[in-house]
Amino acid sequence: LRLPRGNALLVGVGGSGKQSITRLAAHVANCDVFEITLTRGYSEVNFREDLKTLYGMLPNKAVAFLFTDSHVAEEGFLELINNLLAAGIVPALYEEAERDGIINNVRDEVVKKGLPDSKDAVWQYFVDKCRD
Repeated sequence: LRLPRGNALLVGVGGSGKQSITRLAAHVANCDVFEITLTRGYSEVNFREDLKTLYGMLPNKAVAFLFTDSHVAEEGFLELINNLLAAGIVPALYEEAERDGIINNVRDEVVKKGLPDSKDAVWQYFVDKCRD
């Protein structure tokens, strides 16, 4: 978890302590733990909103995303998790206005580091910062 772009997959029988060891590892790595809360009618729309919340936390603090098999309310969740791990961002997670707001918030940091401040470069900086 401490490594850039680090992640862990824990496999075991129910009740073997996978969630407990994940929380312990997150604490040792100085990470907050983020976990979705399933409710009746929880859908991909809700999951995407929770992922936006997660991405809102990432630039400020290291976060461990605890996602268990019981959180898979819809099969499409797995595709979103795959995109998150492979590309660092879920495609079409943000609408254009939300994305522009994030870009404007991060632009000053990009300029201070002397990096290109085009819209695409600033977005990529945000994604890379979240991934690392």
